[in-house]
Amino acid sequence: MPMLPFDLYRIPLFSLSVWTSVCSYAAQILAYVSLPFLLETQMHLSAVETGLLLTPWPFMTAVTAPIAGRLTSRFPTSLICSIGLTLLAAGLLLMVFLPTNPAKSDIAWRLALCGIGFGLFQTPNNTAMMTAGPIGRSGAASGMNAAARYVGWSLGSALISLIFGVGGDHSAIFCLVAGMAFALMGAATSSVRQLK
Repeated sequence: MPMLPFDLYRIPLFSLSVWTSVCSYAAQILAYVSLPFLLETQMHLSAVETGLLLTPWPFMTAVTAPIAGRLTSRFPTSLICSIGLTLLAAGLLLMVFLPTNPAKSDIAWRLALCGIGFGLFQTPNNTAMMTAGPIGRSGAASGMNAAARYVGWSLGSALISLIFGVGGDHSAIFCLVAGMAFALMGAATSSVRQLK
């Protein structure tokens, strides 16, 4: 038996959901790792301040995810995920264009927007992956769900190393731009599911 259920990739909804997941988790890790460098090194905030300012993202993800689950029964998954990833991209873009001396609230609401976007994406996409194939293959689909997450994180982490190796003082900003690009790729991929 193969370790990866490649036969499930013949199902367009499944393969598109996997790629959407890879893109979103790459975007997430690009932001998560680079933001502390931006806040501490360039904005000279303390570690405690940085930790508190990063909190709105996971908090809003936790708040939004159950709402997104309910929305899945009313609206197409592709639409909810695309909106979520577009909001994530918008939040990252707004972080790139922060004012020179931003108030802490300027940072917090932008990261809250990222969290809302990620929360809207995560639950519907996981549901789509788990239900795209035959019910007897749900275990394999669950395994691919985890694999897509780790591939996205690994891809994003490798890009962070590359960007910080060549990006100089603006490396954190370049990582946020790369994260935004991945979020938009994920949104585009998700929207294609509407046609399947």
